[in-house]
Amino acid sequence: MPTTGIEPTTPVNLWGTEYYAQEAEIRRNRKWNLLLQPAVLASYLAIGGRAVFGPLAIFVLFTFTSYLSDGTVFIKADSSFFAFTEADMSLAGGCTACLGPCKIGLLKYSMFNGSALTIAPTFNAFSALAQRESLYDFSALSKEALALAENLDSNGAVCQSGLSDWGSTYSAVKGTPYQIMNIITTLKLSVAPQMVRELEEAITNGEECLSTWNMIAIGRLFMYPTKAGDSNFGKVAAVDINVFPDFTECRAQVKADFGAIGSKLAMATNGENILSVVPDVLTLFPYIFTSSIPRVSRVVPAGNTHFGAKSVVQPQLRGYYGGCRVREVNTTGIYIEATCSVSKHWEMYGLMIHSPDDIPLCSTGDVCIRNYYNSNWEWVNGFAPDIPGRTLITANTFRNRYADKVELNVLPGLAVVQILSMGIVSLYQVMSHKRSVLLTQIWAYRCQMGRMQVLYLGQVIYHLVNNSDLYWLGLATGTLTTESIANLTCCFFVFSYSFVNLVNARSGDQKLSRHFRLTWETMQLITTIFVWTMLRSVQQKSLLYIITENSEILRKNSVRGATFCGLNDACILFRVSVPTVVTMLSVTLGSLATILTFIVKKLSAKAISSDRTAQRSLTRLLTIRIMNPTQVTAFIPESVEGFERRYNETLLDTLTSFERHCIGGPFRKLFHDCDDIAYVMYHGRRCTTVEALLMTGHLYYGDHIYEATSVVLLLISRILPHRFLRTFNLLLLRWYVNPRQGTLSHALSCTWYVASEERHELPGAVPIA
Repeated sequence: MPTTGIEPTTPVNLWGTEYYAQEAEIRRNRKWNLLLQPAVLASYLAIGGRAVFGPLAIFVLFTFTSYLSDGTVFIKADSSFFAFTEADMSLAGGCTACLGPCKIGLLKYSMFNGSALTIAPTFNAFSALAQRESLYDFSALSKEALALAENLDSNGAVCQSGLSDWGSTYSAVKGTPYQIMNIITTLKLSVAPQMVRELEEAITNGEECLSTWNMIAIGRLFMYPTKAGDSNFGKVAAVDINVFPDFTECRAQVKADFGAIGSKLAMATNGENILSVVPDVLTLFPYIFTSSIPRVSRVVPAGNTHFGAKSVVQPQLRGYYGGCRVREVNTTGIYIEATCSVSKHWEMYGLMIHSPDDIPLCSTGDVCIRNYYNSNWEWVNGFAPDIPGRTLITANTFRNRYADKVELNVLPGLAVVQILSMGIVSLYQVMSHKRSVLLTQIWAYRCQMGRMQVLYLGQVIYHLVNNSDLYWLGLATGTLTTESIANLTCCFFVFSYSFVNLVNARSGDQKLSRHFRLTWETMQLITTIFVWTMLRSVQQKSLLYIITENSEILRKNSVRGATFCGLNDACILFRVSVPTVVTMLSVTLGSLATILTFIVKKLSAKAISSDRTAQRSLTRLLTIRIMNPTQVTAFIPESVEGFERRYNETLLDTLTSFERHCIGGPFRKLFHDCDDIAYVMYHGRRCTTVEALLMTGHLYYGDHIYEATSVVLLLISRILPHRFLRTFNLLLLRWYVNPRQGTLSHALSCTWYVASEERHELPGAVPIA
């Protein structure tokens, strides 16, 4: 990295004249290809990330998002999004002791008696009976039905019914498309023509997408308008039948022939459209009948499907009137299938429309993800290997999702602002006089060390511990806002940076570790951008492995669920916290930075030479001064105290004025790996280098040298009214630089007000004798 000196403005500075000339000569003779060296490029990346890219990113975050205004952790209802998930592990459960002979299952389907609907309480009570034949009377089944049941049992069909883990009662059959069609025709079940057509397509072209099919009867919630123009619909439970494949992509997009069935007017509305105003939830999914409800496409994009399909066809919700499927609703009235007879029981409810199911997924802290699911439930069946007779059910879900409003905590962003601000201040303190790769390494050292690292780490640990479940829940369901993604990125940056810095500082020795500093700064820029990019790429994706590998979904009716879930029907308990994961990632990054540093040192001949010099230089100097032969022959120690006194006096003679008056001892006592950069011979005298002085936290300012923290106050004083400074009785230490001898005076104290009168133009940085 090029070095540029700033010549002093004092008219007389004989001590630094030759030094400035040498610096200018070096700059003139420098070749531009030096700028392409790895160390120079790393310096530019480190400084650019900390002083340019970081502040710019924070400015954009604070200015162009709602981070500082009304930011939330999760997306709101007006930002809800639709998605399909095959084998959704957030809705994984099962049913114990629900498997049974198929004639029990067919008997339960006979309750429909040719109708499209049946009464929910009666069906639930009958379907909840145990799978023992002695509890049932099979006289309602025909000989053909009994023969079909026996055939199903012997040919691999699976029949089940009972009370599932979700507390819903159901009856289901799983088999080939042909077996499901035989059940429908034999029992004369009233199934939607669209589903029958899809089943026929699977029978004809099933080789193109091999999948077993299912038929399920389960209770659903229906909504019905109480009066036209009012969105407050009533609700009633009923049971109907749904037919679907195990793998949703195996449902073909076909159109049923409704013309052969025909339609008839069931209820005249005399020019009034009873669906002119509907609840918002009724606009989320497609309906099989024609109405003023906005049309929703059945074809939706898909991600990780069994056969790798890019899109799937979702089932259509249905409407009923008098127990008959509705074909159309308009200003004339309600039209139903012409072959259906109206039931007096269902007619009193009027128009009944499938309602999406609202099933929240809540944390143990009572924050819930709101999921509106297509209530034509579809699933993949399996068997529990460790529990005989238990079936495993994993739903294939079509859902619209948003979450409860949780205010965003801006602590991570503020912690990043603190780190960036201190980095910029340190950059001014270290590199305001000259620029070089070495000074960049010193700047990085100043940024990475100090007591502020504890404050940074404490802030982000506090935040992550209190928000760990929220971040896991948002990542698992794809509901984190952009502001939350930024917060999580800030947490990763602050935690990994300060954690590794503190671990490195606890090694015991004070070292510059020059190769590690730039490597670590550059890695922080790269890894932070990578983390942001990765989090953004999965922002609206459900990361199912978080649920399968790192969580446990508890039901309220279980012992642990009653403990953790509170008033919610279910809740999710995460095993490994976010701070634990971030800690492991930080250790990995720190180890990688150490390995890269080792490789760089091994490949750099200059680094090897510097290491050898660092090991020998000060020892040689002290040997020459202390172990002079004339001194050795004249030296007869009288006591241990006498030897230590003579040694200290001899050592004191070797110190520069900076070491004597500012740091009180040899520079090597502060840093163990910097002997090669600590001293320079100038005007025939051994001097402390500019780099060594800056590394110890001192800064050239005006005619004096100040501690770096004092210079920050002096910079602040330049924007405050001068008289205002008299209010503060604050003392600063400074050392006067002799312009002719290049030596420092003893420490001088003065008030902030007096020091603010210092000539603030940048002086020339010179070695100190």
